[in-house]
Amino acid sequence: MAANGITVLKHNVPWGPFSRAQIDDGLARGDFTLQYLAHAPGLTEWLPLGEVLDLVARRESPAAALPPVPPSRELPPIPPRVLPEAPPKSLEPPPSPKPLAPPVLAMPEPTAAALPELEPAPIFRRAIAFLVDCGILFLPLVLLFVLGILVIEIPTLFRHESAQAVAEQKAQLWVSAQRMAAYLAIGCGWLYAAWWESSPRQATIGKRWLGLRVVDDRGERLSFLRASGRYAAKYLSALPCFLGFIMALFSSRGRALHDRLAGTCVVRE
Repeated sequence: MAANGITVLKHNVPWGPFSRAQIDDGLARGDFTLQYLAHAPGLTEWLPLGEVLDLVARRESPAAALPPVPPSRELPPIPPRVLPEAPPKSLEPPPSPKPLAPPVLAMPEPTAAALPELEPAPIFRRAIAFLVDCGILFLPLVLLFVLGILVIEIPTLFRHESAQAVAEQKAQLWVSAQRMAAYLAIGCGWLYAAWWESSPRQATIGKRWLGLRVVDDRGERLSFLRASGRYAAKYLSALPCFLGFIMALFSSRGRALHDRLAGTCVVRE
């Protein structure tokens, strides 16, 4: 049983083979735990990683009397995920001398311990991703605004126009740019964020560039409706003075106000 042939089953997918040093590094980083199923040459089934490491250590010990087992090139079949069977509906509970109130099962809110593989995204990366997405949305508007300024300024080089007329044209252009910016933020921004975050990539272009994605409380992909609700809740996070966004600094999972309202979380890939 060679120590450099340990395969770890993570998310029901075989990873490896790893050496003993790589296994120790992965345990230190939290990539996997001793409860993950693992396999090594000479085994006929998947066992917890802790048991496999013990078997490898005993096999490599000089005092071991067992003969070496030739490594197998094929892995045993991955064990299926077994769900607990529901009790038969025909069985009734035994009669009780006193009526008992039905138990109320409260579903606890998922915590970071319940999702060990999901690492919250750093606030700094989220801020950069937000600026990148804003640049993608508003860059065409900025170019149009600059073009409008040139259209106003260039004719003044060839014909005389009063300063008041030029100032009025610039003010009208500024009001139009503000109105278009509001339309982009409400309409195009909603479609941009909700469509990308509910897509298989689970992230906008800015978040994907920085290795981030948006998931629900169970780590699953968002629906378009939930992604739309998350975008609408961002306006509540921005009022007043972006306090809803600042909440992410004091959350163990980096959740802002709109993440709490929508039941979502931004994590690293």
